[in-house]
Amino acid sequence: MRAVTKLLVAVVAVAAVIVAASGVTSCEKYFLPSLVLSQDTILVNKAPQELSLVINSNVEWSVELGEVNAKWLDVTPDYGEATATVKITISGNDSGEKRSVNVPIRSETLERDLLIVQSKDGELPQI
Repeated sequence: MRAVTKLLVAVVAVAAVIVAASGVTSCEKYFLPSLVLSQDTILVNKAPQELSLVINSNVEWSVELGEVNAKWLDVTPDYGEATATVKITISGNDSGEKRSVNVPIRSETLERDLLIVQSKDGELPQI
């Protein structure tokens, strides 16, 4: 019986040393990434516009304008970490057509789309 107890104590001691050496502790903090937009749709008339969008996040994020190739809008800054207010600049629409784009905003593991719709006239567009 004594031999079994000594063996059991030795196994527990070795396991404790392995856990301690691996750096795993019960005090480590883990969090879920978060990426929230103050709005997910922007509707504007044909006039040039300068608007704000708040990105609430606890991770790094980026606005992927290159993927949508919308030369009629700009976002500054187009990347950041944590919560930030970004400026969206929209050119006037003289094309005679309503235009729209889905702008992806991404973190390492999350993606949100911002829909921007600009009318061809002075009225707000319908979606």
